[in-house]
Amino acid sequence: MSTTAEAIHIHFPSNDNSRNPSRCRSAGAVAPVTIEAMDEPKIASELHSTEAEVPAESLGQLGAQFAHDFNNVLAVVLTSVEMAMRVGDPAKANVFLTNALKVIARGRTLTDRLAAASYASEAPVRLDARAVVERVVARAAKAAPRSVKFVSALEADRSTIRIDERFFEQALRNLVANAVAAVGGAGTVTVSTRNVAGADIRGEAGRDYVVIGVRDTGRGMADDVRHQAFDLFFTTGAAEAQRGIGLTQAKDAARRAGGIASIESAVGQGTTVSLAIPLATD
Repeated sequence: MSTTAEAIHIHFPSNDNSRNPSRCRSAGAVAPVTIEAMDEPKIASELHSTEAEVPAESLGQLGAQFAHDFNNVLAVVLTSVEMAMRVGDPAKANVFLTNALKVIARGRTLTDRLAAASYASEAPVRLDARAVVERVVARAAKAAPRSVKFVSALEADRSTIRIDERFFEQALRNLVANAVAAVGGAGTVTVSTRNVAGADIRGEAGRDYVVIGVRDTGRGMADDVRHQAFDLFFTTGAAEAQRGIGLTQAKDAARRAGGIASIESAVGQGTTVSLAIPLATD
């Protein structure tokens, strides 16, 4: 076997099987494995250029490109680590592990640029959370079957927050849509607001929160499902229409505003998803 340290370039055809990292294996020379498919500046540039609302097809294309490029990163890392484990020579293994670290660094650069582009599109403003809640509930009640009852329990005296209005409204729409799906066309969806001291949320004395809760009378979740509910692309039968994105987006909207999201649920007792968002101080 030759030990010439020439790079092995891996090119991935378009079919899904060939993109599976478990199918990538190196043979022959002990050499670093490199990757040429990634184009981080192009993806970041495309995201930065979308100041207006992006068509779903464009977002799908960007998502597919990112998924393909990041899958290439995983494939190269997997191949490099496997080769390092098989060569039996520390010096040769170090060549593969060093290459894996370099590719991981490129993957981090890609995700950092995507995150930066996402934050660049954010436009936080002061707004009345109660007004947005009322608007979302009114629209949902009109669209839902008559057998779904909506109840509003808006008890918060203070509800001015600082958040991107588009993200916040979409988060509420996702939560209400999930609740309607969870009751299966016949049940009750309760939307509530209340003020909670920061000490009761995160132990933060001196900063209060408004907590928006969306409760359904559906079948509820077992603990193992509840723990995964915020995971991207995780779905249950009731939330299938959201394709596993709705709860993730709601959690991210709260996080960007400095808040948190939580779920309370038990089988046979329904589900409550809450967004705790700090009240505006400026």
